[in-house]
Amino acid sequence: MKIFGPAAASRNSAVFGGSSFGFLLLLIAVAATSATQTAAIAFLPSLIEGGAVIPVAATHDFHIVSLSASFPLAALGLAPIWGWLADRMDYRVLLRIALLVLAATTLAFGSTDLATLYLLRILSGMASGAIIPLSLLAAGFRAESRVGRARLFTWLTSFVFLGDLAGPLLTQLSFPLLPSAPLFPLALALLLAGCLLSPSQLPKRSRSHAIPRRSNRDNNRKTATLLVITIIAGAALAALHIGLLVTGQGLPLDREAIAFMLSLCGVGMLAAQIAQARLGWLVRRPVDLTRLMLLVLAIGLLASQNPRSILGLAGIAFLLGWSAASLRLVTSFWISNRSSRVSGARLGLQHAAASIGQAAAPIGLALA
Repeated sequence: MKIFGPAAASRNSAVFGGSSFGFLLLLIAVAATSATQTAAIAFLPSLIEGGAVIPVAATHDFHIVSLSASFPLAALGLAPIWGWLADRMDYRVLLRIALLVLAATTLAFGSTDLATLYLLRILSGMASGAIIPLSLLAAGFRAESRVGRARLFTWLTSFVFLGDLAGPLLTQLSFPLLPSAPLFPLALALLLAGCLLSPSQLPKRSRSHAIPRRSNRDNNRKTATLLVITIIAGAALAALHIGLLVTGQGLPLDREAIAFMLSLCGVGMLAAQIAQARLGWLVRRPVDLTRLMLLVLAIGLLASQNPRSILGLAGIAFLLGWSAASLRLVTSFWISNRSSRVSGARLGLQHAAASIGQAAAPIGLALA
């Protein structure tokens, strides 16, 4: 299953109903949304030091992990609600509102006091909890077959992880020009997507996409399993991110090195999407793919406890990014495919599960 190249582009345009510009805006939206999280993480230590007097390292680290957790916690709380609302009203209006809110909070992110920094992180997380699941919902509405849906989901998740990769590097380039608004390029991309993405460019819910009134016990069990896997993958990735930031570790890193490691993790995520698109295991062998990636994730987590060198840490970041991204693709695709209908509520729950994992690791470290 190939997703890149002229032939693939033609197939994807056809699958998305000819609105290739609308799908392009969705790709930009999810990439910029993802980038706001990883790009902001690299700036948290310096912003905390500049916004308040932090006399001891433990307090400094507490604010780092708390600010890191506030974004996914907000997404956790709002993503299921966004999905529930999308099943009962025009999801395209909700998506546009979320893009504009995230653009505003991303633009304001910078040299602020600590309380405002917390507020911006919470509002950004609330908006992000709508953008990614509702973008997947749009792809699910348009695809006419399982293979077509897999192709569109792979494109979208590829750009989610492309944002993880590009966000830290892009903001490191823009920071010398706009030190008070380091995330300005991302805010601009979100603003353009929100203004240009009109309802006519996205598919609307049809009667064939009506939400089922009941689901059998077997489907509920499978959905619960997918949610647990999503939590595990998100927690593993968050543990790596926080491990790069806290003080007192064996390999202290400056902001540029942190941004590089975060981007390398994004490289692994993006490479995983390309690999899964080529292999086609997402549709043909999802169980085998899930078992393999859980094993790789466990190995990466064990190795991350005591990295021996910068090169070893880089390899661990790539490995964890690859496995976590593969698991995220499997769970987001199959949780929306539990029946022939597409449910915003299920995609919202899956995004919330990812946020649980992302928040659990920082909170655990903060308590420790």
